[in-house]
Amino acid sequence: MNAEYPLTAQQIADYQRDGFIKLEQVITVDDLTAMRNAVAEAVQQELAEDDPAREKSSYEQIFIQKVNLWARHESVEPFILHPRFATLATQLSGRTLQIWHDQALFKEPHTGAKTPWHQDTHYWPHQQKKDQTTIWIALEDATVHNGCMSFIPGTHELDDIESVNLHDPQELYEIAPQTKGVKPVTCELKAGDCTFHNGLTFHYAGPNRSDQMRQAMAIIYMPDDTTYSGYPHRIADAFNLTIGDPFPETGFPRVPIG
Repeated sequence: MNAEYPLTAQQIADYQRDGFIKLEQVITVDDLTAMRNAVAEAVQQELAEDDPAREKSSYEQIFIQKVNLWARHESVEPFILHPRFATLATQLSGRTLQIWHDQALFKEPHTGAKTPWHQDTHYWPHQQKKDQTTIWIALEDATVHNGCMSFIPGTHELDDIESVNLHDPQELYEIAPQTKGVKPVTCELKAGDCTFHNGLTFHYAGPNRSDQMRQAMAIIYMPDDTTYSGYPHRIADAFNLTIGDPFPETGFPRVPIG
C-alpha cells in the first residue's frame, strides 16, 4: 500500500464544509486482510488479560475499545503510521499533524449498544479544539444493521457545546438545539472504505443487531501545535505533562506523508 490516494479539490472542500467525508477503498484487499488480522489479534490478546468477572460499565457496553494499540503491538504500528492515511488526513484538514492515538472499536453481535450523538474533542486534553481529524476504517462491512456511522453536517463549527455524558447520554437537542432541522447523513461502508470526520462533528453509531462482530479501527490526528490542557486522559497522563506543554513526538509522532 503506497501513499497515493488522490483527492480532488471538491472532496477537500466538501470535508471542510461538512466536517466529514466518506472515501471508498482506501485499503487494498491484501493490505486490508493484513490490517484486520493484526488488529483483531491485538484486541484478542488484550481481552485475554481483562478480568472476566468485572462488570462492564454502560460505556463499555457500547463497544470493545482498545486504545493506542500501535504503541504495544509491532504488527499494528505500520498501519497506524502509514503515509496513506496520514497524507489524506493532512490534505483534508489542511494542517501538519501528529498522532493522538488509535482505537479499535469492535461492536459485539446483538450486545453492542448504540453510540450516542457526541463530539470527540471534549474528551481529549487539548487546549485547541479545532482541526483534529479521525479516520474510521471499516475492517468489515459497516451497515445500518451492524452499527455504521452517521454524521450531522456542519456541526464542526459548534465549538461551545457541552460534552455528552457517554455513560448517561443526554438527548441531542437538549445540548445542541442548533442541530434541529439538520438531516444526519448515514455512511454505510464496504470493508476497506473509511470516513474522516472533524473532532467537533456530531456523530453516532447504532447498535449491532447482526450475528457478527462489527470491526473498525480509528486513527486520530491532532495539529502539531496542540498543547496539553490538563484534562485527565489515560494516554496523556503517562507523560507527566504540564498545562501548555506540547505533546512529545516520542509518544505522539508527527505523521509521515507521501
